[in-house]
Amino acid sequence: MKKLVLIIVCFAYGMLQNAFSQKNNTDKYVFSNKIFSFQFLLNLQSPGGDMSKTFGNHASIGFGGMMKGKKNWVYAAEGNYLFGGEIKNLSIFDQLTNEAGYIPNNTGTPANYSVGLRGMSFFLKAGRVFAFNRFKKNNGILYQSGVGFLQHQINIQTYQNEVPPLNENYVLGYDRLTNGLALNQFLGYQFYSQNRFVNFYAGIDFTMAFTQNKRGYNYDSRQFDQGNKTDYLIAFRAGWLIPIYLHTKQEDEFNFR
Repeated sequence: MKKLVLIIVCFAYGMLQNAFSQKNNTDKYVFSNKIFSFQFLLNLQSPGGDMSKTFGNHASIGFGGMMKGKKNWVYAAEGNYLFGGEIKNLSIFDQLTNEAGYIPNNTGTPANYSVGLRGMSFFLKAGRVFAFNRFKKNNGILYQSGVGFLQHQINIQTYQNEVPPLNENYVLGYDRLTNGLALNQFLGYQFYSQNRFVNFYAGIDFTMAFTQNKRGYNYDSRQFDQGNKTDYLIAFRAGWLIPIYLHTKQEDEFNFR
């Protein structure tokens, strides 16, 4: 009888010990890491609202930092540089064109110039990662929203020769420098690999900005342009992440029995 009780006790102790060991062995994969990441950004953007009257599709590149806490709350800051070559409203130069159909330089020959979109944006963001796999809590659906600043203008550059109608003073009446408060939202998927070499997120990014023309007066229309504008940007966004793991649990922190 004593032997039977001893066998039962040993068996029960062995089962409890094995269950505890398996739980610890699993826990090291279940937790969410505290991670600071440098992020390198690429956006393929399409404008809407007032911005779409002047500019077409374009791109932007950016850089920032992102902190993800152990409870998967995310905080980020970023800056982006906008650029593109599609300008819809080239009629702004009509009054500068001569009877031969070109803008003359100071020698009377056709001016060599180019136009394009240039701009920038800055945002502070907060959001969360919604993980669906309890063994990979750093990965999942990423949602962010934020507030910041958006600026864009027609970039007019002249080359090799002087163009009096587009010198550094007159060009300010044509470049449509516009900026203002911007709101941003992002929805996509975030992934951190176990080997820590492949880390990224990708998804749809949306910006709404409340802007004004900071030049105030347009030379081509000979009118003041001081009304409020609403600009939209919808983009496919991809971000490459370089993570720094903070307070990460290591295997030797767990008690294996």
